[in-house]
Amino acid sequence: MSEDRRSTPDGSSRQRRLVVRRRRDMDYTPVRNGMDFLISAFDHLSQREGEPGARDLKYAVLHLQAAVEVLLKARLIREHWSLVFSDPGKARRTDYEKGSFHSCTVLGAVDRLNNIVSLQISKEQRQAISNLADTRNALTHLGHTSSVYAVESQAAHVLDFLLNFVHEELRPVLSKEGPFVETTMDHLRTRLGQIKALVKHRVQRIEGELQPFAGHTVQCPDCQQWALVLGDEPLCHFCLTHFAPEEAAVWYAETHAATEQLSICPSCDEHTVAIGASVAKNKTAGLDICFRCATDYTNWRVCQLCSETLVPPAKEPSACDPCLTDHYERF
Repeated sequence: MSEDRRSTPDGSSRQRRLVVRRRRDMDYTPVRNGMDFLISAFDHLSQREGEPGARDLKYAVLHLQAAVEVLLKARLIREHWSLVFSDPGKARRTDYEKGSFHSCTVLGAVDRLNNIVSLQISKEQRQAISNLADTRNALTHLGHTSSVYAVESQAAHVLDFLLNFVHEELRPVLSKEGPFVETTMDHLRTRLGQIKALVKHRVQRIEGELQPFAGHTVQCPDCQQWALVLGDEPLCHFCLTHFAPEEAAVWYAETHAATEQLSICPSCDEHTVAIGASVAKNKTAGLDICFRCATDYTNWRVCQLCSETLVPPAKEPSACDPCLTDHYERF
């Protein structure tokens, strides 16, 4: 507020008060900040008319990734503020209060929530967060070309996880922010149904074309739909992404708990046989299947002498013809 003096017609002076309105300060707690990013992601994904365009998807990814990071770290802070530091052993309270520190990565936050806080964030949920983070990093630093179907599917998986996470891990202990979060969550659950409907509609559209390949169709690393058909050029029929067989096999072995290793394919002579894989036809079965030629080696035996794969039905002793011949010639 300021004052000035002005002359009146009779020569006297009088004071006039000038009131200066102060702009409202930014006031975002971690939870409110994360929820704001989440609302923005929904705004870009759920259009009133038609499907979201490329620009909407770009900002949906950026803001959804920000929401994931902020809300996961809000849960870490509730456990202890030092857990959001990249190196908790060097954490200082003064740095935390100023926001002057390097924080852990989003996947680091996931692992700390599982290992320290004892949450149950599944490997599939962690992979969905990782996929989204990769897309966000590419968009932010390099520019990115990607299937809109893959981005929508990635977002739907992460949104589903995040709404449950907020409901179970953040909402129960909120006081001042509780009503805001509860009202927002009710609204977002309805909008999530609209986004899932887009994904479900496309899944239903491709079900017929995938049926003949169900025995050698696995989960796609990009969109996480059961639509990656194996062969010389593995193709996901949902997001239309092509993969190199070796790339897809390595990804599968690294991200699926049931798959511990890759084996050499007797036909392709490449490390493209995933041991213990699951396919669309039987998602609980552990099959040994080649990602290049789509051959199922589950019932094939291995030579105990040279480790070569034997064509079924191999009988005891489990040895290939060359090894048996060599064995009998020596004795």
